[in-house]
Amino acid sequence: MTTPKCPKCSHTMDEGFILDNTQGGYTQSQWIEGAPQRSWWAGLAIRGRGKRPVATYCCGRCGFLESYAKPDESARR
Repeated sequence: MTTPKCPKCSHTMDEGFILDNTQGGYTQSQWIEGAPQRSWWAGLAIRGRGKRPVATYCCGRCGFLESYAKPDESARR
């Protein structure tokens, strides 16, 4: 993916990610296929659903954030 321009001010955007806190660590946000389904044990049921890491771009001028679900590289192998 090419580096996008900010839709608000047309400045270049820098790639990064939104940090998620987990039990005892940190991880990158993920997009999960389908509507949320509650799970008594884990909070949300996600087994067997498509997952993609979420990349977030930040405008260096105005701070606008834009997120994209990136293709799962492991699914291509």
